[in-house]
Amino acid sequence: ACSQARCKICWILILFVRRRKPSVTCIVYPFASGVHYRQFYWSEKEIMIPVFQHLHQALQKFPEVDTVVNFASSRSAYEATLQFLEHPQIRNIAIIAEGVPEKHTRHLIQQARTQGVNIIGPATVGGIKPGCFRIGNTGGMLDNIIASKLYRPGSVAYVSRSGGLSNELN
Repeated sequence: ACSQARCKICWILILFVRRRKPSVTCIVYPFASGVHYRQFYWSEKEIMIPVFQHLHQALQKFPEVDTVVNFASSRSAYEATLQFLEHPQIRNIAIIAEGVPEKHTRHLIQQARTQGVNIIGPATVGGIKPGCFRIGNTGGMLDNIIASKLYRPGSVAYVSRSGGLSNELN
C-alpha cells in the first residue's frame, strides 16, 4: 500500500516527466567499433540509444540535434569542442571537463561567439532553467529536483562558478 505522501510524490513525478521520449538522442564515442546501441531505462521501459564512432554520422542521422554535452577529458575537450563548432546545426555546447587551459577556453569562447553558439563551461556541472531545461548534473538527482521544486518556472535565478556551491543551494 502507498502512503499519501508517497502518492503525492508519484503524482509530482508524473507531472514532471511529461516527455514522450528521452532528451538524449545518441552518444558519440570515438573508441566504439561501428554503430551499436546501449541499453538505458526511460521511466519504466527499456530503451536503446545509438552509439556512433564519428560525430558526422550522428548529426547526419539526427539533423534536429542542436545541443551537445561534451564529457571529454581535459586533454581532449578543446579538440572535441572545435570539432562540434565545425557543424552549424550545433547551437549549444556544455563542456564538463575541468583543467582546460585558459588560452584554449578563451579561443573556444571567441570562436563560439562569432558563430552564435552558446557555451556552458568548461568546468561546469551544467545549467538549469526551471520549467524549461536541464543540462549536465545541475540540480542533482531527480528526487532532489522534485523536492526542491526545480521543475517549476519562477522568477529567481542564481549563477555560480562552483559546482559544490550549486549543489548546496539545491
